[in-house]
Amino acid sequence: MTDPTTDRGPTRVAPDAVARISAQAARHASGVHSLVIVPARPYGVTVRLDDRTVSVDVDVVTWYGRSVLTVADAIRDAVIDQVTSSTGLTVREVTVTVTDVVVPGVDVPVPT
Repeated sequence: MTDPTTDRGPTRVAPDAVARISAQAARHASGVHSLVIVPARPYGVTVRLDDRTVSVDVDVVTWYGRSVLTVADAIRDAVIDQVTSSTGLTVREVTVTVTDVVVPGVDVPVPT
């Protein structure tokens, strides 16, 4: 991404930078247990940049008992807010895929 508005030179934001910002925002959204990390997506997200707009795909694992729709909305809000405030880019869409649900006491110990 290049910012053509400055006369002191271009500003570029690399896709990996946007991916890391998006991942941090998604990871801290309410109801997220973890991001799904695979070798092709080391941050757990896929980013597509088109000039000044970005689309983000996030694969997550949520906690059992949490509304998937509510968690997805929280992720979208967090990613859009953080990417916009950190980079000035416009976020076109955030696609959230819930790949699994963690059950406390079954999948992980219940916190004491």
